[in-house]
Amino acid sequence: MTKDASNDSSAAKDSPRPTLSERLRSLAFPRSNGGSPQKSGVHGDTSNDQHLTHNRQNLPDPCRHQLGRKEARSPAQMSLEIQVNPAGMRLRETFIDCLETDRPHVAQHVYERLVSTATNPEVLLENRLSSIWLLARLRCDSDGAVRIAAMPDTQGLAALLTRTEGAMKPLPSSNRNPATEEAPPSRSGRGAVADNSHRSHSRSRTRSAIREQSLERSPLLWTYHDQQDLPPGSAPVASFSLKAYATEDTSVAAIDMSMWLDIILDVLDKGIEWEVYSYLLVHLPSQLANVPLFVRHLAKIEKLHDLVASQLQKSRVLDPPASTGLKKGDIALCLYHTLTVLIAYSGWWPPQKTTDMVHTFLVGISTWDRTARCCIHALTLCCHEIPKAVDRCLPLILTKMSQIISQSHLAIDVLEFLNHLARLPAAYPSVGEELQRTIFGICVGYLRNVRDTRDNGSDSTNPRSANRLSRVSGESNLQSPSGRSTDTEKDFHEYVYTLAYHIITHWFLAISIEDRSKHVGWMAKNLAWKDKSGDEIVEEQSQVTLDMMHRTTYLDLGETLRPPMDADDEGQMIKKTWLLGMSIVTIETNQTNGVTYITKRQASGTTFSTYRQAYQPLPSHHVGAGDQANVGGENLTARIFPSHVLLQLASTISPMPIPLQPIVLPENALTQRAINTFDHIDTVDGHKAGVIYVGSGQQDEQEILANTIGSERFTTFLEGLGTKVQLQGATFNTQGLDRTSDMDGTHTFAWRDRVTEIVYHVPTLMPNDLETDPQCTNKKRHIGNDFVNTIFNESGLPFRFGTFASAFNFVNIIITPETVQVPAPAPSSQVEGADVVTRDFFHVQVMWDSSFPETFPVAAPKIVTASTLPGYVRQLVLNASVFCLLWSNRGGGEYVSSWRSRLREIRRLRERYMNTARSANEGYPGMGTAQDRGGARSYKDGDDWKGTFTMGGMAEEDHVLMSLDFTRWT
Repeated sequence: MTKDASNDSSAAKDSPRPTLSERLRSLAFPRSNGGSPQKSGVHGDTSNDQHLTHNRQNLPDPCRHQLGRKEARSPAQMSLEIQVNPAGMRLRETFIDCLETDRPHVAQHVYERLVSTATNPEVLLENRLSSIWLLARLRCDSDGAVRIAAMPDTQGLAALLTRTEGAMKPLPSSNRNPATEEAPPSRSGRGAVADNSHRSHSRSRTRSAIREQSLERSPLLWTYHDQQDLPPGSAPVASFSLKAYATEDTSVAAIDMSMWLDIILDVLDKGIEWEVYSYLLVHLPSQLANVPLFVRHLAKIEKLHDLVASQLQKSRVLDPPASTGLKKGDIALCLYHTLTVLIAYSGWWPPQKTTDMVHTFLVGISTWDRTARCCIHALTLCCHEIPKAVDRCLPLILTKMSQIISQSHLAIDVLEFLNHLARLPAAYPSVGEELQRTIFGICVGYLRNVRDTRDNGSDSTNPRSANRLSRVSGESNLQSPSGRSTDTEKDFHEYVYTLAYHIITHWFLAISIEDRSKHVGWMAKNLAWKDKSGDEIVEEQSQVTLDMMHRTTYLDLGETLRPPMDADDEGQMIKKTWLLGMSIVTIETNQTNGVTYITKRQASGTTFSTYRQAYQPLPSHHVGAGDQANVGGENLTARIFPSHVLLQLASTISPMPIPLQPIVLPENALTQRAINTFDHIDTVDGHKAGVIYVGSGQQDEQEILANTIGSERFTTFLEGLGTKVQLQGATFNTQGLDRTSDMDGTHTFAWRDRVTEIVYHVPTLMPNDLETDPQCTNKKRHIGNDFVNTIFNESGLPFRFGTFASAFNFVNIIITPETVQVPAPAPSSQVEGADVVTRDFFHVQVMWDSSFPETFPVAAPKIVTASTLPGYVRQLVLNASVFCLLWSNRGGGEYVSSWRSRLREIRRLRERYMNTARSANEGYPGMGTAQDRGGARSYKDGDDWKGTFTMGGMAEEDHVLMSLDFTRWT
């Protein structure tokens, strides 16, 4: 390093840190190396630079040199500055300066002038936009303390309206319109828009000509990257002396957010200039997500809902300027993002208002092609937040979704909606047989799409062809979809395939046991299909689904437990095992008292039961045969064998076709090992996920993992995610957590239903040993190997993906709490004299590893209430885990569920013993396709009946589907 450079470096270190207003002014008025102001042309267009620079230089600024000073100035002095300097850019600097120097009353006056400037048509549009820049970034904390957002989460919508660098690409020369040649560049690479840009422009101009409310194009004055973010580390802290609502403390000033809401309503209703309208469309959802800022103005928030809902329901969305290349669907999508955020406020609305909101989302599924995904995601959140409104609209919702099955790019979104809904009974208490059949029909429709794609070897039904997301949920990616690999397309097809079967299972189990049998015949018919050669196929996943129905149609018990044997059973038991169809049946019989224990192992579960044959006392004059003599009317030993029990339950004197005869398994070590292997395969699909607490100011991996306690909100969230279970002696799969020595803690949280089990790795429940393990590697070995981690972030700082360095952390679900205080209704005050009620809201955002496909199936960031947060996040975790399992197995083969693994073990036993002398001497076919059946011949009994071997049994020729419907004879 040279001496001059060293001196410069020392000077930089010793120089005082510039104030935020000085740093912000350097953004607003950048200077070149020579110190003169730079021109502010927009992306190379300097036609307007001279005019803008002239106006900036001529704006009065008598106190420019004082803006960076910390000396307090009187309200009179500040008021004078405002009067002589009305420009929005100066006003926003002054407002920030007041926050830094703690002058709330002056800031209150500046805020009012900002509002006035934002709506004054005589003020330059650039300066009005500068005022709106600050007004749209206002936020407050749970106590109402006002702050300014440093990095609003708006990039996705900015890209949608072509206000990001990636989206601002010129139209191809063949599509240019000479009349708009000088207009700012249009978008490209968004599905059909890029290929039909000329046609889209034509339609926009036609609509604009016939509509009264259309927007005129203004010079491009803002982009996402132009003065979007404050310099690193310069975000102002909340000002506790400036509140978003009035208080009794006279030393505290308040800004009236209803004034800003009035501007928002006016702009959305009338459009005004395109630059202002587009800026609000992009930034409004992010600001509305800050519920404490607007919670004291619920009447106007409700009015905002009514305005947006009316425009969307009646298709009165404003036309964008034709020269932008945008369509009304793009504007509608921005409005739907605003409406989605308003779900957070629905708890204060009457039932009719929430029903109206659900209807509005329904309109968006089919009215504009761009809005369907956003609306389906919003309806998913509605299932959690306003379930009664969803129930009232459910027939319409399901009908609408059944009509869009052909739009395969929506398959994942529709199926994830049904997956959420299945686990929320409050959202469908009135679902009848017709609606249940509609749900099954939707799933079967998507299964057919996937099968057709496989057969045709084509990706024309790509489930994400029309929409792509980038690494953070909700951000649009405008790259061409043609660059996706075939493997990525296959992963999404497999995810659709897996989801569809999961939903069929969940919804079948959600049906009352009295109604399940009504659906079996229809499901059996639709789960089988014909291949290109016309052979009827029941694929592996269909087989285990039918097996589940076989076990649960007439029984709602779930898992059963092997009954304990009596002391009399020891030394008296005889055991025998058979392959009976596609099950393993073991019968153990007590030779002395006839008590029999039956174990039936199936793909979807194992059933234990007890059988005991009732004996009638023999008459006194009865004489027994052989060693069964009767003395004095008392019975001696009544011996019984397992084969007798099997004959009583599964056979009659009627001849049994050889292929249907049970296969006897030898009682040897090989058979026992096979059965032990089968028994060690879970009857539910197991998942694991980390749940990590991040305390105030924490960013480093080690300090986060070292936490041994979380906040009360974190504990409440954990308790909602699952049940606290003891690890020592646990009989379930603890997903790697120690079950013997408490090395990973004494307890964890877990959740399970009839199909799925998830175990949470919670670092705060694991012990620390910072002397021998300062890096918390024992905790990291669990967290680092979890595909999905849930981050409960109370640090007050943005969470960085990659905080926990790992090759296996694919998805992070970030939860950021926010407390809202609202005036308490007098009758409902919990504490005498209380004047506020506290409610917790949570920002939920999903981030994923860059190695993942950019169309990873997740929702955009959502605002969720405390009561629904655990259920909503748990389902996000489960969906993400399923996808991660599919994704992680893409190189080494397919992901196989627990049920399919159990089915394959049964098949292995059948293949091993099907031709032995002790079993049926006719070859049993393999499972699935005609090729799997190995060309097995038809069975013929005289000339009256002809059947086909399939699934370990026989079916009438050309009537496989009918043969699968066991409800025909039960």
